[in-house]
Amino acid sequence: MKTQTLTREEFIAQFTARQEQERANFAAMRKDPQACATTLWQLACGDTSGSRSASALLLSLWNNHFAANMRDVMGNLDIKHTEAALGLLEHMGGGCWLERYLKDDQVLRVINQWGEFHEIRRDRS
Repeated sequence: MKTQTLTREEFIAQFTARQEQERANFAAMRKDPQACATTLWQLACGDTSGSRSASALLLSLWNNHFAANMRDVMGNLDIKHTEAALGLLEHMGGGCWLERYLKDDQVLRVINQWGEFHEIRRDRS
C-alpha cells in the first residue's frame, strides 16, 4: 500500500479546511443558547481539562463566587465547545443569567465536582 506524502502547505490547507468545516457544522448550535449551555454542562460533568474549563465558565456565569480565567477556558476547549462557549456568551450579555438555561440541580452537580477548585484558584490569584 502506497502512502501519500503531503507538502507542508498541502497539510496546512487540509487541516484548515477541516477546522472550517467543523466550525460550520456547529454554527446552528451557536445560535441556540440552551444547546450551548447543555453542551458545556455535559462536558463539565467529566474529568478532563476541557471539563475543568467548561465548569469554570459555567460557574463564573452562575454567580460571582466563582472565577474563570478566559484564556485558560478557551485554550482548553475543542472547536465544538469553543463555539458553545462563544454562543452562550453572545446570548448572556452582562450579569449572571445562567439560570435561564440550566436548572439548579445541573449547576449543583458542577459545583459539587468543581466548585472548590474554582474558588481556591480565585483566592490564590
